[in-house]
Amino acid sequence: MTYKTIMVHLDLEQYSEPALRVTCELADRFKSKVIGVTAGLPNVPIHADGMIASNVLEADYEQLNQAIGRCESHFRSALKDFNGALEWRSDAAYPVDFLVQEARAADLLVVGRAENYNLLGPNHLLEIGDAVMKAGRPVLVVPPRSTSLAFNRILIAWKDSAEARRALPAALPLLKRAKELIIVEIASDESEQGAANERVADVAKWLQRHNVPASARVEPSAGAPGSQLEAIASEARADIIVAGAYGHTRLREWIFGGVTRHLLQHSSTCALLVH
Repeated sequence: MTYKTIMVHLDLEQYSEPALRVTCELADRFKSKVIGVTAGLPNVPIHADGMIASNVLEADYEQLNQAIGRCESHFRSALKDFNGALEWRSDAAYPVDFLVQEARAADLLVVGRAENYNLLGPNHLLEIGDAVMKAGRPVLVVPPRSTSLAFNRILIAWKDSAEARRALPAALPLLKRAKELIIVEIASDESEQGAANERVADVAKWLQRHNVPASARVEPSAGAPGSQLEAIASEARADIIVAGAYGHTRLREWIFGGVTRHLLQHSSTCALLVH
């Protein structure tokens, strides 16, 4: 398995340079085609009577089309030195709906976490958590201050769940190129240590059968699991965290598990997430 096609999302008002750099590095390594995508809708004010003036709507769509054009130009300029195939897709649509729809054409999605979401209009904002939960593809979330993506060390955040079991096969192309793999499970209490050791040992054996050697360890719980995992990744100098993404909907809003929420909102390490 490899990543033959990588899809990168660009926000209309904040082009994620880190996500573009990471996409270019990945595409060079895997000889991938790169598809750039963006979408948005006009942030149209509605009058008290609920009506929108047609001339206002027309002007707003014209501004949207111009913003999409600038976004495409930036995408092509950022990847001008890339020797592989490029494609651009865009539409007047909610960003997450469009990205999820187009994800059928890709093996891997790359999204950049914005430095300041307050600068994005509500109809231009990609809800990364929604994309992870709905896309049916692995999503690499790139923090706003990432400069590049190395493959020296990858941390696998293990939890005995369907999401984590799906994450490993989806990450295999990355795992096979890593110099060092570390499997970590955080045990909720001391009574879980023995079972957790068996689980991470099984994962290490599975990876070994794919010619991917890995070390495995269990850490006792010490506070918020997301922050603890980030500290473990920092200590190990991990370049990427691979994890299953956990969440459930409540009143059409995703409620995320602690580790997933941390990786989506706060992590300083690139995270490959799979639901």
